[in-house]
Amino acid sequence: MDDRGRLRIESRRVDGVDLASIVRSEDGDLVWFDSALPAGAPASAAGRARWSVVAPCDGPFAVRFRHEARSAVIDVSTPARSWFGIDRSEDRPAFAVLDDLLAATPHLDEPLVGLGFALGWVGFLGYELGRESGGPDRTAGGHADADLRFVDRAVVVRDDGAAWALALVSDAEPAASAANRAWLDSVGTPAPAVDVVDVPPSLPAGSVATGRVSRAAYETAVDACRAEIREGNAFQVCLTTAFALPVAAREARVGSGTDPQLDEYLRMRAVDPVPFGAYLRLGPLRVASRSPERFLRIDADGGVLAEPIKGTRRRLEDPEADAVVRDELAASVKDRAENVMIVDLLRNDLLRTATPGSVHVDRLCEVETYASVHQMVSTIGAVVPAGTSRAAVVRAAFPPGSMTGAPKISAMATSDRLEDVPRGVYSGVIGYFSASGAADLSVAIRTLVTVVGADGVRSRTLGAGGAVTWSSVAQDEADEVETKTRSVLGSVGAVASW
Repeated sequence: MDDRGRLRIESRRVDGVDLASIVRSEDGDLVWFDSALPAGAPASAAGRARWSVVAPCDGPFAVRFRHEARSAVIDVSTPARSWFGIDRSEDRPAFAVLDDLLAATPHLDEPLVGLGFALGWVGFLGYELGRESGGPDRTAGGHADADLRFVDRAVVVRDDGAAWALALVSDAEPAASAANRAWLDSVGTPAPAVDVVDVPPSLPAGSVATGRVSRAAYETAVDACRAEIREGNAFQVCLTTAFALPVAAREARVGSGTDPQLDEYLRMRAVDPVPFGAYLRLGPLRVASRSPERFLRIDADGGVLAEPIKGTRRRLEDPEADAVVRDELAASVKDRAENVMIVDLLRNDLLRTATPGSVHVDRLCEVETYASVHQMVSTIGAVVPAGTSRAAVVRAAFPPGSMTGAPKISAMATSDRLEDVPRGVYSGVIGYFSASGAADLSVAIRTLVTVVGADGVRSRTLGAGGAVTWSSVAQDEADEVETKTRSVLGSVGAVASW
């Protein structure tokens, strides 16, 4: 199954490619992991933005795994059936099925030093999969709880501009290998770069994104969280809401070959560089994420890294005033308490699968500056024993603690009762499980989710929220929600109204 003489990655240097143009040229499903940093970003953030990846999902060895309505559906291309079996449905938990799929995935060495990604599984795990580790028993509703694709083609670009095309080939599958080699040869054909100036606005001026609840209702829910904390039921609760965007005039449709949501994403990335940007086109979903936060990175050798963010302030145009805001965040007792609680939660989550004694905190409550916000970041490291299931590591820490609160199970129960709706992709994770054994997943925040059908766009939502502690002030928490919507909504021409 992992005979390297029969199965391997072939690569070709393709410097000068424009990933946006490649994404635009692909008609089928794809995933774009889009890493960048704003000017002046701290050196500590550089490692998060080292590589960008575009992976089409329709290669000859492709496999699709989606989990919807508590059932797994697996669609396997003929050349991949010797590894993964035939198409099937299974009424089993998502993480159990993912564990089996990762175990069946042929091992492939990383084709480039430091890349991590050696083809493999790409996509998202939605927040509602938390039910499999003690969270509320909900499903996303309206779309899958998880959608992961085994991809056999990718273009990868390093932060210095060096780029390579990668493709899977097998001596046992000459036709599929020939198709992938032909694709390799086609990558890098000169094409005009996509200029965001040429991308028309997606929404009319003055468009409004309508809150699922009123601001007053959100503030009341904040006080309800504080009451739960007073009673000893939680230390911190991540309370969220969502904003519904108008349907754009140029609607996307499944199978139409058009993707106006990509145009929106191009505008987002132009105004807000982040290390964990992502654009997913997976069946009925268009996911545009501008996340600054890593959930977990697992190296092929078993090293684990978590980088939770808790504590956010909006940047100001005046440099002196902006510096005051940054210093205030760094000194904030409340924000430091929020961050430390999530660090403790993640330490506990990682201990479930890590080698005893290997969990450690490398950074605590360090403020980092991005284009639109200042954020407080910590770093936790660990090592998992050889042979440890990557699905088990992720499940033990899922959903991300920065999106649940602490203790995780009771905090999730409180937020679920107050929100009373599923979160879907938002608050879950986006990223990859590499065929090398590595994995890298971001927290799905600052994420616009569009659901499309044959009849056009069905829904467009942006989730936002924040951590509530005993010292929280309801008005301030509502202000933070608005701050977290500005970078995404502003880039598509909308403002939040609730």
